[in-house]
This record gives sequence, C-alpha cells and structure tokens, in this order.
Amino acid sequence: MSIFSARRKRLLSMAKGKQVAVFTAPNLFYLTDFFGGGAAVVHADKTVVVTTPLEADRAEEVCKEAEIVVVKKWREVETEIERQLEKGSVVADQVAPAGKRKFVAIPEMFVNARRAKDAQEVERIRKACAGTDKTYEALEKALRPGKTEWELAAEVMRVALEEEMTPSNSDSSMGPVIIASGPHGAYGHSELSGRKVKDGDFVVADLFFRYEGYNSDETRTFAVGTVSSEMKKHYAAVKDAQQAALDAARDGVPCGKVHDAAVAVLKKNRLDKFLNHSVGHGVGIDIHEMPGIFHGNKVKLARDDVITDEPGVYFVGKYGIRIEDTIWLDRKPVVLTKYTKDLVTCG
Repeated sequence: MSIFSARRKRLLSMAKGKQVAVFTAPNLFYLTDFFGGGAAVVHADKTVVVTTPLEADRAEEVCKEAEIVVVKKWREVETEIERQLEKGSVVADQVAPAGKRKFVAIPEMFVNARRAKDAQEVERIRKACAGTDKTYEALEKALRPGKTEWELAAEVMRVALEEEMTPSNSDSSMGPVIIASGPHGAYGHSELSGRKVKDGDFVVADLFFRYEGYNSDETRTFAVGTVSSEMKKHYAAVKDAQQAALDAARDGVPCGKVHDAAVAVLKKNRLDKFLNHSVGHGVGIDIHEMPGIFHGNKVKLARDDVITDEPGVYFVGKYGIRIEDTIWLDRKPVVLTKYTKDLVTCG
C-alpha cells in the first residue's frame, strides 16, 4: 500500500462510511502532494481534485494518485465537487457549500488523521530541521551589537532559501521568523523591529521553515557580549526544564505530564510563574498541530507523533528565554533539531 493510499484509507475509515471532501490547501496537500487552490473528493483508489486552469497544469504535474477535473471558474469548484459525490452525507474539513447534499464539517477529524507521521513526512520534517540548524549557524555569525532585528532576519531568510526552504505558516506573528532582542524577548511572539542589538542582550530566535511542505520549529536564545549572572542562571534553569520534558516524552505518557515535568524544574528554580504558554505542540504541514503539550491534557503521546519541547520564561521589560526542539517519537524520542542548546555568546 502506498503512502497516499494509506492516508485515504485512514480518512475514509475515520468518516465511518460517509464520503469525504476537502476544501483546504493543507488537507489537499496531505492527500495529493499538491499545495494549491482547489478541492477534492476522497475515494479508496484515488483523490479527485477539482481546480481551475490557473492551477491545472501544476496539479497535473505534482498530484499523486489523483484525477484532475478542471472547471472554468472558481465559483464552479464547489458545484463540481457536489457532482462528483454520490448520494448521502459527506464529511468535510470546513463549512461546506450549501447545496442539495448534506455536508458535515468535522475539521478535527482531518487534524487527527494527520497526527501520526508516516516515513515520508518524518523525512521531510527532518530535512526542514537540518536546514533550520544551518540558519542558526548563520545567525550566530551575524549576531552582534548594532545589527537590527530586520537585518538579522534577512540573513536567516537568505540561508533558508539557499537550503530550499520556504517561510512557514505561523498564525502567531506577521514576521516570517521571530528575532526578539532585549526586552522584545519577553513577548512570546514578538514582531520584527528596527531595534538594534545591544551588549548585554538576550536574543530569542524562533525559526520555522517548510521543506517540501513540512515544518520545522526551533528556538534558541543567544547572549550578546556580557550578560548578567542572573540571566545565565535563568538560562540554565530553562535548559534543565527542556531536558525534563524530553525525558518525560514517551509513547503512552499523557501530554499533560510532559508539560508538568518542565514546570516542576522551573518551580524548583522559582520561575514557574514566568512561563505563560504550553510546553509544546504537534508539528507537520501546519506549524501547530495535534497533540497539545499542556497541563491537564490526558491525551497520550503515541509513536510517530512529532512534537515540540519549548519551555520559556519571560521578564517583561527585561528579556526572555526559550529553548525549543522538534522531536519525533520513535521507540524513544529523537531530537530532529541539532543546533547546540549550550548558551552561545555572540559579538
């Protein structure tokens, strides 16, 4: 059975006898390797993709195990989807068109179907992470007092494109990456600015890129010049908390316990009140997927989950610290992001 037939089978099984239609680009990509405009109907033996002349040639070239149906105008796509369906209810990934047929929007079904990563997905995420590691190497060389956040981000983007990676799809920041210097590091999702890096800064760099449609997610915190002993102490505590979460992340462990493992280390260092987000999330076609690594989540980690491990502490008006890896759960956790987590001093 091919990768794409296995994905179709999974979705159809989860639909419990109902037909399946997709209207969003990430789910269309999951089923066909085509990221573009259109919609689709899922069959056991193929995916029928409905698109327009604008996208038709590219769809024909890149789609896997698909039949391409071309309509003249975008407004005809939904009508053609209805025509391609048989009688009965249809499960869709978003609120579907009001027509003669009953569409049931269950977006979470598609998110859950995409949760366990197959071999192709893991390999693409691995390559995205390897490329992101190289952007950190470039950032380390470029990071020095006087450089603006925009200038540093431009260098990161240059290297990412050389590594054949594209900007990700973060819904938490307008910038293609996060380079947060000094007090901006206290914002979990800081926007790029013209602020110049100064001696004594911590710089939080959260870099996320796609390789062939799949995301990396990696955060490192750099020291610039001479930083205080307090800053170094706080960095060491976050690093230990991140390791504690990694040690807890195993097949069958509730996601909430992974979060709590990191928080316990921060609490020991009287820093837990400075963590204002969950310790991790799933990663895949979207930068934020299932499962969520947050307190109280009883959902258990499972083999082939790809998640992040990213505790942080944030001191408003001063600085922030976050360390994040992308992790694949094989027999044991495999850290896919390899850039050092030791405190690197630049400038």
